[in-house]
Amino acid sequence: MQPRVEGERLAGSYVNSFIGNGVVVLPVFDDPHDEDAILTYKRLFPDREIVTVPGREILLGGGNVHCITQQEPSGANG
Repeated sequence: MQPRVEGERLAGSYVNSFIGNGVVVLPVFDDPHDEDAILTYKRLFPDREIVTVPGREILLGGGNVHCITQQEPSGANG
């Protein structure tokens, strides 16, 4: 969890999304620009379902959708 300083802004971005087979997971921020971002993604990915998630809460943990959906090494040797 990132330390939260009163009045400090977080660097949220709609670009920090996850593009998968048949779906795009898009962070939204309870912001007037959310709808524009959703419409843009629908236009860019007409064959995929656009699923929104509350991005601010993920930001407080130190990243966003793309960051938390990346591969993790198994830790196994070889």
